[in-house]
Amino acid sequence: MLSAQGLKPVSPEQGAAVAKEIGAKYAECSAKTGQGLQEVFTLALRESMKSGGRWSKIGGKQGKCVIL
Repeated sequence: MLSAQGLKPVSPEQGAAVAKEIGAKYAECSAKTGQGLQEVFTLALRESMKSGGRWSKIGGKQGKCVIL
């Protein structure tokens, strides 16, 4: 699918580099096999529950945004 659009998958090294650059955690999973899926969701849940997210108004309502 990606090659049909002239695109290539992001390598683990590229993903880790971008995550480091923006101060994010990096994790991988396979949509095809499900490998790493539990770890990705566990990490996302843990990070979203940490304090320090930004408060913002979205659609007129105030909410907390967490960038994972």
